[in-house]
Order: sequence, then C-alpha cells, then structure tokens
Amino acid sequence: MIRPLLIAFILLSFNSNAQDVKNQSEIIRNNVSKGDYKIVADLYNSHRGVANISDIKFDKNQPNMHFEVTIKKYPNHARESDRNAIHQYFPDHIAFPVTYISSAYEGNKKLQEKVGYVVREGRSVGDDRIVFIDNYLFMLQNWKSKDDYEIRWILKAPKAENGDNTEENVKPKKKKKGFFKSLKDKVKKAKSGAGSVSIEKMKAEVLQPYLDKATKKQQDFYQTWIKKSENKKTKKYLDDKRALMTKAIKQYNDDIFNSPEYQRMLAYQKWIDNNINVTVYNKSDRTVWVGSSSSAFITSKIEVGGSSTQTCTSDLYYYYSDTKGSKGYKFYTANSACGSSATIN
Repeated sequence: MIRPLLIAFILLSFNSNAQDVKNQSEIIRNNVSKGDYKIVADLYNSHRGVANISDIKFDKNQPNMHFEVTIKKYPNHARESDRNAIHQYFPDHIAFPVTYISSAYEGNKKLQEKVGYVVREGRSVGDDRIVFIDNYLFMLQNWKSKDDYEIRWILKAPKAENGDNTEENVKPKKKKKGFFKSLKDKVKKAKSGAGSVSIEKMKAEVLQPYLDKATKKQQDFYQTWIKKSENKKTKKYLDDKRALMTKAIKQYNDDIFNSPEYQRMLAYQKWIDNNINVTVYNKSDRTVWVGSSSSAFITSKIEVGGSSTQTCTSDLYYYYSDTKGSKGYKFYTANSACGSSATIN
C-alpha cells in the first residue's frame, strides 16, 4: 500500500515539473536578445549563415503581456530587398503562447489609430512559427498542429557563441532536475558535431517534448486564467476590437469600391483591356521572352504554360533569350486581337 506521504511527494514532483514549462513570452522576456543567430541546422542544407532578430518590443495588441519579434531571415543577402525584408512574429495564444506565429497588424495606419492594433488571424497565417528553447531558436514551417510540422532552421543564440558562457562550460549547482534542465541535457546529446545539431534528434528530444508539455499546460492554465474577472474583460476587449476592425475594413473597402472615382477607374481599366491589351499564352515547350522589336530590347519573360499582358497596338515577337539583340520571331500583328489573346506554340 502506497503511503499518503509518498503520494503527496509524487504529486508535488509532478506539479513542480509541470510548472517548469514556461510559455514563449516568459522565455522571450527572460532569455532572448536581439542580434545574429547562427544557423546550425537547415532542412535543405542551403543556408549556413545567420538570421537576425532585429527588434523585440511589446505586442501592441496586448502590451506588457506578450511581444512582437521582428526577424530578418537573410540579413547578409546580396540583394537589398531580401536583406531588408522583415518578418513579424506574435503569440499564438492570449494567455499562454506555445509558439509565436508569423503575421502582421490588420488595417492601415488610419484604421490602427482609430480602432487599435489587431494581429491578423485566419488561413493566411499560421504556417510559419518560431519557438525559443534554452539557447536555441527553432524556425518552423508547414505547421498543421503540434504533431505535424517541419523544422526549417535551428539557430543558436548570440550569447551561446561565447564558450565560457554556454551551458556546456558552466558547472551547474546540484539541484532537482526540472523540465528545462532535462531539455538542456538533451540538447547536448542531440549535437551531431562541432557547431551543428541534428534536426531529427532536436525535434524528438527537445522541441517535441516542449510542445507536448506546453500545449497541455496551455489548456490547464487558460481554464484558471479566464476565471479571473480582469482576464475576462481583457478577452472581451480583444474580441470587440477584432470585430470592430473587421467591420471597419469592410466599410473602408466598401467606401472605396463604391466611390465614383473607383467606378471610373474600373471603366477605364475595362476600356484598356478591350482596346489596348492582348493576353499572350506560352504553349511551347520552353521559356520565351516577348517584346515589340525584331531583336530583343525590352522584354517580358513567359514560362512554359504561363501568360503575359502585352500592348496590342504594335507587332509582337518572341525570343529564346533576353540578351539584348537576340533574334525575334514575329507571332502577332498590330491591332489584330485587341481585347483577345495570342498564342506561342
């Protein structure tokens, strides 16, 4: 027969371990900093550089509770547009976020000033997520559920780059092993070599255990959290703000689309389509470029099976290269199919 004292000890150990599981906002608040995060594992083995957390600030939707994390995925890319592209991440839950989701604030600046800040939800968001565990950042893609996703990158935090400060080189004080201490041990085991880690091992031994335990705690935590009157008010406020933003966007769009100016724009575009434009289809077996001169100068690329809108009032030629001066092959005569189409076979 199990003694009552032993039962109490088991329950206490279980609850202590469960409480060790922190939500992502707690982890970000206490353990995440801006800077370059080194990519130590890549699903496609195509990028061994860094990603950059360029900003961490309070989530304008829930200030003082959660955060907005801004990441540049390719901060050292040769192309400026890729180098400066930013991705914003927001909590996936009002009370206990298990992941942060790539999204954006709804509406334009005017609506945000009038209504407030609302993080976009729905089918257009949720595929790309991030999770911070210990000194690692997991960047996820194709998210369907906590059990169905891919790890795109695993990255190591800047502070973990200094050998003297890593968990491997600091002798911890002896204490009861909690959930995150256990994860740290598994991180060490999952390393496949100097400067790199195994995606499969890190998923099985580190990330998945966190997602399982944190998701369970999220459900339990929310049941208690929502019973408090101030939290009920917070949820009602956020629900009302989202509903108002949805209504405001619809009204804003209706005001634009029903305006005389917009109707005149539509009429003009319809005239352009019927009198100035011709749609060119590429049904050949190779990529071509299209232009209006007998040798390539200014061209439009059309992939196999693709199409492009061109001006119908001039002759059109296709080329097998976009190199200036490449020979053109005439396939369309000016004004012969305005408002219709032409095909390259």
